Order: sequence, then C-alpha cells, then structure tokens
Amino acid sequence: MSVSIALNIAVVLVIINISLGLLIVVTRRLTYLGHAIGVVTSLGLVMSAVKAMFEPPQYVTFVDGAFAFTSLSFRMNALTGFFLLLIGIVGLFASVYGIGYVKEYAGRKDVSLLVAGALVFLATMASVVLAGNVFTFLVSWECMSIVSFLLVIYEHEQEEVRNAGFIYVVMTHIGTVFLTISFLIIARYSDSLSFNLMNTNHMPNVIKTIVFLFALIGLGTKAGLVPFHIWLPRAHPVAPSHVSALMSGVMIKIAMYGFLLIVFEFLKGGPIWWGILVSCIGAITALLGVLHALVQRDQKRMLAYSSIENMGLIFLGLGLSLIFMSLHDPILAAFSLLASLVHAFNHALFKSLLFFGAGAVLSKTHTKNMDRLGGIIRKMPWTACFTLMGALSISAMPPFNGFIGEWMLFQSAFALAMSVHSPWMGIYAVLLVGSLTMTGALVAMAFVRSFGSTFLALPRSEYVESANEVGMLMRIGMAGLAGLCLFIGIFPAKWVSMLGNSIREITGMSLKMNPFQFGMNDIARADGRLLLIPVLMTSILALIFLWGILRLVGRRTSAVRMETWACGGTLTPLMTYTASGYSKPVRVTFQQIFRPSRTLQRTEGSEYFPSKFVYFSKVTSFAETYLYHPIIQTVLSMARLVRAIQNGQVQSYLAYLFVTLIVLLILVK
Repeated sequence: MSVSIALNIAVVLVIINISLGLLIVVTRRLTYLGHAIGVVTSLGLVMSAVKAMFEPPQYVTFVDGAFAFTSLSFRMNALTGFFLLLIGIVGLFASVYGIGYVKEYAGRKDVSLLVAGALVFLATMASVVLAGNVFTFLVSWECMSIVSFLLVIYEHEQEEVRNAGFIYVVMTHIGTVFLTISFLIIARYSDSLSFNLMNTNHMPNVIKTIVFLFALIGLGTKAGLVPFHIWLPRAHPVAPSHVSALMSGVMIKIAMYGFLLIVFEFLKGGPIWWGILVSCIGAITALLGVLHALVQRDQKRMLAYSSIENMGLIFLGLGLSLIFMSLHDPILAAFSLLASLVHAFNHALFKSLLFFGAGAVLSKTHTKNMDRLGGIIRKMPWTACFTLMGALSISAMPPFNGFIGEWMLFQSAFALAMSVHSPWMGIYAVLLVGSLTMTGALVAMAFVRSFGSTFLALPRSEYVESANEVGMLMRIGMAGLAGLCLFIGIFPAKWVSMLGNSIREITGMSLKMNPFQFGMNDIARADGRLLLIPVLMTSILALIFLWGILRLVGRRTSAVRMETWACGGTLTPLMTYTASGYSKPVRVTFQQIFRPSRTLQRTEGSEYFPSKFVYFSKVTSFAETYLYHPIIQTVLSMARLVRAIQNGQVQSYLAYLFVTLIVLLILVK
C-alpha cells in the first residue's frame, strides 16, 4: 500500500464517519453499526499512519472550490502519521470501551447521539491532522470544537454541565480567532494557502513575533496551558468518560500539532526568547497543574488537571527545542522535540487508561468523589489492576512508558545546562530541572492519593456497597492500553526509532539514538546497549532473591491473620485517610497559591451541646481569581455604562446624532 493510497483511505474513512454520524443523528438508530465503524475507522487510521511514518509525503485535493481559499486539500507525511497513529490507537480502544460504557445511559438518554458524536469527533480530529491547506485546517478545527462542545454538554440537564460547556465554547473560539489570524498573516506573506507552499522567508521579524504570540495564545488555549486552561478542568470531567479520554488523550495533542506546524515548520523557529517563553509557560503549567490535581476530590477533575500538567511538560520540551534551534544546535533541538513527541504519545495512552478506570468506577458507584470511595479493589479487581498500571505509568515508574518521555525531558534540560554560552541560561536550565523534579514528585504523590483513596482501605459510603466489576468490553479497552503502556516501557528503542522521520519533517535532522544514553555529547549518535534491559533483569533477580529469603524465613514462623488493631475499638472507615486529608499538607504548604477557605457548620444538636459538625474547604483558582475575574468585572462595568447610554428614548438618540454631526463638521472644517 503506497502513501497516496493510505492518504485516500484515511480521508474516505473520515468522510464515512461524518456521514454515518449524521445519519445516526437523523434516524436515532444504527448505534451498533456506529460502534463497528468506530473500530474499523481507528484500525484504518493506524495502518495509514504506520505507512506514512516510513514513506515520502503525499498531497491530494478532494474538492476544488469556486475560490482558491475554499478548496479541501489533504496531505500525509511522517509528522501527520505520528498524530494519526495517536488518534487511531486511542480511538480504537475508546470505541471498544464505549460499547460497554454507553449502556450506563440506556433508558435515560438518547445513546445514538453519543455514538454519533464520538464518531464525528474522531473524524474531525483526523481531518485536522490531515489538512493540507488553511481552509481545510480551520474548517476541521471548528468542527472538532463544536462536536466536542456538544459531547461535553451531553448531560445538559445539569447546571454544572451547561456552565462547563459555555466556558469551553467561549475559550475555544477565542483561541480560534488568534489561530486564524496567525494563519492568514502567514498566507499573506507566502501568497498561498497550501501548507506545502507556505514559507516566511520574506516576513519581517516583528510580524513573525506577532504570528508566534498569536499561535501560542490560540493553540495554548486548546492545549490547556496556564493561564488559558480554565475550560479544561470543567469540560473534561463532565463529558462521558470515553469522550474525556479522547479529549485529554488526543484532542489537546492536536494543539501541539498546530504549534509544530506554525512555529517549527512555517516560522522555522525564532529568537532565543521564544524558547524561553514557551518552556517557562510549560514549567509553570506543569507545576500549577499537578498542585491543583493534588487537592481535587473529583476523580475526573483531578485527571483533567493532570492533563494540564502533562501538556506543560510537552511544551517545556518544545521550548527547549526552540532554544537549541536559536543556539544553532540542531542535534539537541531534534532530541528535545523527540522527547516531547514521545511524552505526548505516552500521555495519550496512560491518561486515556486512567479516564477509562475513572469511568468504570463512576459507572458502578455513581460518584466521582474520592472521599466517598474506598475498598473498591475487592469488588473491581481488574479495574484496580489496570488503573494501577496507568498510575505507575503517569508517575514515570519503570518499566512503564511514562518513564521514557520524562527521562528524555530531563536529558534535554541537562544538555541545555551543559551546552550554553551564558551563565544565565545555565541557571535557567537548572531551574527547569528543579521544576521537572518537583513536578515528578508531586505527580507520584497525587496518584498514590488517587489510587489509595479510591481502591484501598475500607468503603467510606454506601456508593461502594453495590459496586461490581465492569463488563468484558470495558475491560478489553483498559487492558489494551495497559498492555501498550507496559510493552513500550520495556521495549522503547524500536518505538523511539520509528519517530525519526517525524523529526526529520520539522528539523531536517536524522536521529538514531538510545533514549537512555547518559552521555550528553553522544546523545545523537549513541548506539550502545539499552540500559533498561539490564536494569530490569537486575530488578527481577533482586526480587526473586528477596522472595526466596522471605520464604526461607517464613518457614520458621507461622503467620496469623487478624483484623487491624484499632486501639481496642472497632475499625471504621472514619479512621482512614480520605483524599482531602492526604492532601492537607500540600494545601497548607502552598496556601498562597490556593487561598483556601474553610467553613465549619453545626448541623445537629443545640447551640451549646452540638452533636455534629460539617467542615467545608475550598481552594481558589489562581488564574480565575487574579486574571479572569478582573477582566469580567471590567467588561461588565463597560456594559453597564453602555446600558445607561442605550436608554431606549428616541430623543436621546437624536441628540447623539446631532452631537456627532457637530463634531464631524468641526473636524472637517
């Protein structure tokens, strides 16, 4: 199969998905066919993507519009193949998982709309990646945003869902405005709307900077970068769980693709402060994301903040790549870019897995509040096992895949510290290493908290009593992603080498490297043995040896199983740590960021002899409090002023016209 055939197949699959999705919406039937087409489409995208990653690029125009800017054009190369592979793999397991998950809505919601929305959402994301000109990209981008908005408000009867959808649609369209301006400026100076003809050779540096900043705002909004992230922790938790997986695992990576397209492919990088700005925003996003994840009670909201954290890490790597490009070090620039791509793919796998696990728990307990869960491992052992694998992956624990990308990001930051010509840049690199280290430690703490409060200890409420294991299809969806997380973590070399052509599409560098090579000077030509295998074998042998020692000692003693001692009393769930209690030290340490508010209310008993108190605590969103609220208040004040002028009286409007006429006559004279 040639790349041209693969491109045609991918585009046809996109068209079929959209057509079938619209047909399901009209007929409110064919839901099982919709599930099947979702699986087939995802498999087709995977096969097309693998072909594209090893072959020369191809372009095709499907529809020539009446005007040049209205033609539908598509292209496929190694970079688009990478993102298409990401969409296909996550889409495949989300489609399988969704067959079982949508049964949760049977009888109370129109499931056909959810199935149709997921199909069209998958197609529009693929269409964005395959777009070959500005018109196709922006139309696909807008369709992706609208469809995802409709999926977010699927349970629109809840006020929380409607508010989340409103904030999402406002923020995403603000981002689209900046993105559109960026594309139009580039098209103006390149005299073409086709991506393969776009160049910025004749663009002044000031205009390039404007395009860069507009692209950063427009795409950073969709990616969830601080301070444009406020929509993400609202929208992702309220969407159906397999849709949340597609949004967190895939959709926000489409913003990364757009950033690579504009800043790396069209602008070819820029001055060093571009990279410093992007990496600084990435580091701040990562830290604030994981800090807010640590204090959430809502399991899906915690995962949404974790997605913000991981997008921060990805853009930190992109910023490092831009810095190395400005320092004329293409090898390290390519390596940093590779680190971001590897982590983006790994995040898509383990974050989708974690959303699947959260959705499984939600479908059986009907609550996302971790303070009300606990002890589910006894009732949902498979879900607990797969969720644990996802938690270990996102915590960068070997031998899972999350370790690879984060280790490569560490290598990139260390390389910056050792290869710069300015002591200030060395200090900045050390600060980036410190932020990466702190972020990694807090992520591990966050997912120890999440897994422990959800699956371990004793049940804390009646929600857990009726829980049981989810169906086979949902388990297959989780098992597939968990298996990939483990497989890529154990055998990363082949996978990383597959991305060589994707890197070459942007940087022109051909890299053959070992991602675990410690020598920074040999980072691009390293062909030594993979260190993970001997480390893994040594760990296995050490565990076997430790197991043997314990068995030998255990034969001399007898084990007696008893209930946990509770100081002479009866062990109750109130004695176990809740998710809120576990994160209390973090709230206290970072109270200047969280600005926590606490309320203690007496609910039972007399004024002097209360028998029950209820304690409420709430943390404040830093960006919303100190950035968005002042802007909103300013806009409202201006609106009140305009309302006073627009009083509805004809005499006032005539007076305005008269005053305006006098002013114009004075100015003309």
